[in-house]
Amino acid sequence: MSTSKTSKPTGAKARQTRDLSRAEVIAKKLAEVAPDDDPAVVAGAIVIFATENIQRSAKTLPDARGYLTGMRDAIDGLLANAFPPPDKADDK
Repeated sequence: MSTSKTSKPTGAKARQTRDLSRAEVIAKKLAEVAPDDDPAVVAGAIVIFATENIQRSAKTLPDARGYLTGMRDAIDGLLANAFPPPDKADDK
């Protein structure tokens, strides 16, 4: 007897999904409490916040740099999605 189940992400993939969802919730809350602040100032505060959290999580400087590399890659991916390259057909 087979039952159909919806597949749920497990392990690292599920953790990534939860982390992204939590990050999106935090970002929305931040936008609510600082809607009129200069986005560059808010970004600076986020950097300081991230630095403090990395410092608490990492045990060594190489560990901290690993976290930073992961964050840099994530930001780069988000920016690449936000600013896709122009369509080659548009150039003609």
